[in-house]
Amino acid sequence: MSEERKEGGFKAVTLDDALIRDYLIKILGEGEDFAQEFYQELVEKSEFFQKTLAKDRLPSLKAEELEAIFDKIFAARRKKKQIIEETGIDKLKKAISDLLYGDEKGGLLRKKKDTERTWEEKVDEFAKQLRGIDRKSARDIAAELLHFTFPEKYILWTSWIWDPESETGAIVFLKEEPPTGGRGRRMYGETYEQFKQVYEQIAEKLQEFGIKVKGYLFVDIFLAMIYATYVDYMTLSTMHSAKGFFPPAGVMAKRLLGVNVPVEFT
Repeated sequence: MSEERKEGGFKAVTLDDALIRDYLIKILGEGEDFAQEFYQELVEKSEFFQKTLAKDRLPSLKAEELEAIFDKIFAARRKKKQIIEETGIDKLKKAISDLLYGDEKGGLLRKKKDTERTWEEKVDEFAKQLRGIDRKSARDIAAELLHFTFPEKYILWTSWIWDPESETGAIVFLKEEPPTGGRGRRMYGETYEQFKQVYEQIAEKLQEFGIKVKGYLFVDIFLAMIYATYVDYMTLSTMHSAKGFFPPAGVMAKRLLGVNVPVEFT
């Protein structure tokens, strides 16, 4: 495989096969039951989002139901009540509706434009409406709402996966070359469509290495485990007193993906 591949004028770096394989081995080393359970929990989370945020149900949602959604989003969980109270429940539901369904035929936003909004436009418009939380976290919330409501259409792009501003995130551990000094933005992209090339590359490699599940959800698990392993290592290497108190990587990865909270259908 060539070092880079070109799509739409952007050259996405080719990730290191050996690093992908090594991290996959570490994940599977947690046990087959762990991987299967984690994947099933993400499937259930996605089904919960699809059912709760269905277009015909969304307008009638109560604050408690929105809290249940935010409970399963890492960036929103601790500030869920503050977000709902400061944004206002009606304004919040409209922001979610515009994010998820604003480009549908006949939609209010669709009438204003001839073409569908980009991922960035959808996410930024949503983030501008939210109160009680910083902009980066608001964008992460939007990313999860899109991804888990439409898991076959949108990849998950949150700041802990790849942040082009700081050039940090789980993705940087899949290439030996350091991403600093603007190099990371040239390697992994600055836009959703650019980064999607890298994300899909992981999905393809996982398939080659024997992961046969469809869609992007196992890629989410893969990246969450990489990031959690890094945080676990850095915490224990700098805070020796944390040993035995800091949650293991598997637990933290589940927290990142919001599946540590039971899913309850109503």
